[in-house]
Amino acid sequence: MPALSWEVVASLIVQYGIPFAESIVKKAESGSPPTTADFAELRALEGQTATDKMKAQLVAAGIPLDDPKAVALLALTK
Repeated sequence: MPALSWEVVASLIVQYGIPFAESIVKKAESGSPPTTADFAELRALEGQTATDKMKAQLVAAGIPLDDPKAVALLALTK
């Protein structure tokens, strides 16, 4: 499979965000053909809302989702 050009990567980032584009690049670099599991993973990434992403970042940072500051941040994503 040919390498993805920066134009293609930039287009993916603009359209779907960095996590989705990064996943596509990693999968393309692996050289293996796409699987059903790959598509399921990409659908899940594409379907994430801003709130989903914020919750994941808060959890990763060890901040409880019921913390008043976390609640305020999550309110901004709606």
